[in-house]
Amino acid sequence: MLPLLALVLVLAWLAPWSPPPAPRAQGVEVFLNVTGGGTKKLNIAIPEFALLGGTDSQGTAKLLASVAGKDLTFSGLFSVVAATGSIPPNDAAALKEAWAAFAAAGAHAGVHGLLALRGEQLEVEMRLYDLTSPEHRLIAARKFRGTLAQARRVAHRIADEIVLQFTGEPGVADTKIAYVLGPRGAKELYVADYDGAGAAPVTRNGSINLSPVWSPDARSLAFTSFVQGYPDLYRVFPFERRPLQTLAAFAGINSAPAWSPDGRSLAMTLSKDGNPEIYVLNVATGALRRLTRHAGIDTDPTWSPTGRQIAFVSDRTGAPHVFVMDTDGANVRQLTAGGFQTQARWSPKGDTIVYTQRQAGHQLWAVNPDGSSPRQLTFGPGSAQSASWAPDGRHLAFQSNRLGRSQIFAMLLDGTPPTQVTSGGGEATSPSWSPRLP
Repeated sequence: MLPLLALVLVLAWLAPWSPPPAPRAQGVEVFLNVTGGGTKKLNIAIPEFALLGGTDSQGTAKLLASVAGKDLTFSGLFSVVAATGSIPPNDAAALKEAWAAFAAAGAHAGVHGLLALRGEQLEVEMRLYDLTSPEHRLIAARKFRGTLAQARRVAHRIADEIVLQFTGEPGVADTKIAYVLGPRGAKELYVADYDGAGAAPVTRNGSINLSPVWSPDARSLAFTSFVQGYPDLYRVFPFERRPLQTLAAFAGINSAPAWSPDGRSLAMTLSKDGNPEIYVLNVATGALRRLTRHAGIDTDPTWSPTGRQIAFVSDRTGAPHVFVMDTDGANVRQLTAGGFQTQARWSPKGDTIVYTQRQAGHQLWAVNPDGSSPRQLTFGPGSAQSASWAPDGRHLAFQSNRLGRSQIFAMLLDGTPPTQVTSGGGEATSPSWSPRLP
């Protein structure tokens, strides 16, 4: 078995009810071009939700508006117009007056939220209006149900629905981020909302747990752990009462897991044959295929969204660089050159591969899958590394020590300053952004 130092070197590289929606507002769609640069933001008013029934002793009406507003701001597509108080329900005159005032203040759209509380249950209706039209026409209406404990998730789902109405693709607020937390010698896996709220441990084994990665169905995490004294690969189900599964426990290194887009296979780095190479495991059958055969170190596989190619990191030409191969191991080609590149991650849109470059520190870079247009994404202070894509292909989570202790940050690819996701004691590293939750 390779010594622990060798592993360190490898790892261092490394339920709503929905009525038919009203027609989408043609007058405001022009503001939200999510594929182009320099997107003009849409101004949206989100007053406190109106209470239809029950007693709101926990301030849920304010929470829903606040969380949904922050989600839309984070999306980079909206500017939320400040609003206090609520618009009364079932009062057409009050609604018309409120929308006229918001439109005069520059709002392009408005959200009228209606909340009904029944014990520990809540029901929310989101009504979205186009304030650029003279009649302030209804764009969409949708109902969401849950418990009081799920109020934040309901707000996330409302925000994602609003993004969907204006872009044709849901937002990423109803997602999770998994990461590693802890001092040296005791690193556990944690899962939190995309914005860092509700953080909870996934492992409690007192060992070193590394490199979590979400399955495409957002039900499980593959990761490397020393829980049995060796670097083996496991699978854990954060939201289900299922036992820990062993995925790979071969002699030597078992590391750098990466799920295929269909969730049936897992690419990984194994040194069972004497050298770190890329393999693919059929999760259902346990069948193993070796993809690389080289004297250098091959690690950090990442699948293209089509499932036809795999990018990986190799030092076969000297320093570590990013390579791409077909999923049968053929047609290997080098994408990056110069410097020291690691931790390749393929965009869910398929158009970009992000990686970490070491050059007077660590920063995130991106390159097109054909090797063209390498460009730097982050610029200090401190380092930025271990990136993970959000499912929209517009946001990245990454670890950075720019404020001292390593924490998880998130950013848009357009140069917007990053947002801190985690805080508190311990080093937070190795984020993995989940797919949209079922």
